[in-house]
Amino acid sequence: MDDESDESVLENKDPAFIGAIFSNVTEFLQLYGWFIVIALAAVYFFYSRIQPWLYRASQRREENSYKKLDVGVAQSRLEAMEKARQKMQAELDEQAKVFAEQLKIKEEKKRQENIEDWERHLQGKGYKSKTKAVS
Repeated sequence: MDDESDESVLENKDPAFIGAIFSNVTEFLQLYGWFIVIALAAVYFFYSRIQPWLYRASQRREENSYKKLDVGVAQSRLEAMEKARQKMQAELDEQAKVFAEQLKIKEEKKRQENIEDWERHLQGKGYKSKTKAVS
């Protein structure tokens, strides 16, 4: 009789909730296993594509933090910005000069036309020309 009590003590009985969890997990994998595999493959593919970009971004961020602290780099960057501003201002000044010259030429041409119109008027040929001049 002692042997029977020892056998009942040594018997391994799984609790019911462990069996239920196991059966639910296996059923879920049977239903959605391929979707999970495809999703994991897609995540890995996109991660492998994005990882170099993330690495470069972190490197740039690290380099920029060093640049902010380095006085020489900051000074050279400011000098380069000032040089670029001066170049852009010189181009703008040149464009303004060209525009002013063109405007002056137009005004002179208009003044000459008015003088010619007034001279025609004094000669009795009419005050304003009714025909347009072909340019």
